[in-house]
Amino acid sequence: MFFSRRTNAETLRRLLVVEDDPLVAFDHEYDLSGAGYDVIATVNCGEAAVAALAEFMIDAVILDLNIEGDISGADVARLAYDRGILVLLVSGDAPGGVASFIAGYLAKPLANGAVVAALRALEAVHYRSETPRRVAGMTLFPDQGQTATG
Repeated sequence: MFFSRRTNAETLRRLLVVEDDPLVAFDHEYDLSGAGYDVIATVNCGEAAVAALAEFMIDAVILDLNIEGDISGADVARLAYDRGILVLLVSGDAPGGVASFIAGYLAKPLANGAVVAALRALEAVHYRSETPRRVAGMTLFPDQGQTATG
């Protein structure tokens, strides 16, 4: 599948992928990079996610709830939210207690291109105040997520 490179400054560019399944993490990184996003880091645990959030300028986090380590996916979502970073939850588990910290939820298993489509939907809502195209398996939380700064 061919994706064009992104050139618009009003987009999410710098991404952190937090996923403990190496094959899923690779798929996310490959798809996102191919679509023109800059995957700053891909990590598998909460501790590494917190370190990446402290070290790098991040526009959005693609986050699985069930990750390795003592710092939970919910803790990472809350920290990102507190820093004004959009969170796209990509998980087989419903958002439940993290719904107030996320901009969108994409249910696993994923269709091809779903993560890229979900990010584009978040860009439409949070940067351009547009109604996005429907993405199968995605729920938007436009009032809870914050527009990324940086």
